[in-house]
Amino acid sequence: MKLKLLSILLGGSISLVSFTGCESGPRTQDGTALGAFGGAILGAVVGHQSGHGAEGAAIGAVTGGLIGNSVGKEQDRNRAQEQYYQTELEIAKARQERAEAQAKEQRQITTGRQTEDAEVLAAKQRAEAAEAELARLRKERTEAIARAKAIEDYKKREEEAAAKINELQGG
Repeated sequence: MKLKLLSILLGGSISLVSFTGCESGPRTQDGTALGAFGGAILGAVVGHQSGHGAEGAAIGAVTGGLIGNSVGKEQDRNRAQEQYYQTELEIAKARQERAEAQAKEQRQITTGRQTEDAEVLAAKQRAEAAEAELARLRKERTEAIARAKAIEDYKKREEEAAAKINELQGG
């Protein structure tokens, strides 16, 4: 009986080790360990009720390990697939950005080839004329504000002088 239990435990351990080999991911290994632990507990409980607690624990550990390994492996596979798709999306995005940059550069080259020096000179003159108009409007605005402030100052001086005249004449 003890030999049978020992062979079941040894076979189960070898199976579990082979299922959590080099190609497995972290979820496969965790799933195998958690499944074996849970299966051992459940198997011990069921085996104990039938008078074979150790054998039930061993069988439960192997069965739980197999189920946990399968679930963990599927989770690792899903995660790897998600990472693969994410990487593919990033590569596609980088390619698209590179293609857009090349297309923009090509448009600039094409525009530059079709544009003559007279057009460049005219564009420069229009830009300078717009900048000059902006400077003129800013100067005009500043002068208008200064004139309005001067009027306020003169009105204030006038009011102060009128108040002093009234004071001297009437008071």
